[in-house]
Amino acid sequence: MRTDRHAAQRGLGLVELMVGITIGLIVAAGASIVAVNQITEHRRLMLEMQVQQDLRAAADLLQQDLRRAGFRGQAQYGLWTPATGVGTPAQRPAQAASANRYAAVADIDNDQMRAIEYLYARKDGGNYPASGAPRDNEYFGIKWDKNTKALYLKLGRIEGRDNWQPITDPETVEILDFSVDIQTQDISLAEFCDNACVGANCPVQQVRHVEFQLQGRAKHDRQVVRSLNGSERIRADAVIGACPA
Repeated sequence: MRTDRHAAQRGLGLVELMVGITIGLIVAAGASIVAVNQITEHRRLMLEMQVQQDLRAAADLLQQDLRRAGFRGQAQYGLWTPATGVGTPAQRPAQAASANRYAAVADIDNDQMRAIEYLYARKDGGNYPASGAPRDNEYFGIKWDKNTKALYLKLGRIEGRDNWQPITDPETVEILDFSVDIQTQDISLAEFCDNACVGANCPVQQVRHVEFQLQGRAKHDRQVVRSLNGSERIRADAVIGACPA
């Protein structure tokens, strides 16, 4: 009996092998694309979180510091004090209220930077200075350097020069914008004067509110851009003008 060689053939032919390899490559390519997309999205998500966290940390520092702006320490000097002990050897004359030299808040914008600067009193040896004049360690602020694309916090002055310390890393997050809007509400205090007061020189209490916006971009992915809005009321109100004598 003769056996047919073709009928006894087992295994894959060349055509079947080529088709199998092609299908396998297509499946592997699809899986690779899915994996790459997942890795890319995960990386972008991590960068978004990092940018958002850096912006939030900078905003928290700004808000915490702004709450102290204008604090003078010796609050009693901001009040009128009547004369005491009149007609006695211990007589003390009335003391007029003095201006708060810490009240100023400056908004600076030029080709190099955008900044908000302010002052508040700090204790020296457990007490606030009685002079009321700001010292070098009582100057504060936050600025955006337009060249380095970083945010800086001012921690006083050293030998009369501003001591700016970076609070963001431009090698990780680039600050694209820092906008500040200082809103002021004037409340007239003329009715509290002993003598009638009319005109622009009457005392006015300024209630100040700061609105700001930060915009940052991931250094290693220019498509990852995030913004953050914040606001803070300056607790130490400024009083300008004076009652007529």
